[in-house]
Amino acid sequence: MAIQIHNEELIERLQRLVARENRPIEELLLTLLDQYTSRLDAIEAMDGMFDDDITDLSTSVRETMSRPII
Repeated sequence: MAIQIHNEELIERLQRLVARENRPIEELLLTLLDQYTSRLDAIEAMDGMFDDDITDLSTSVRETMSRPII
């Protein structure tokens, strides 16, 4: 199966990485995909690990900052 990439910037970035790593593009892409899927697997493994609700920090900060100073 052949994959065509039409995005010139992406092609240039891949070419720079291939040159810097001095290895075939297939090997580079396999490494990148392995790293990506490993991160996703780690995040999914943490799902349900914590019983408490985790709030979005930016929401907490915004709520705190909007409270009147007494």
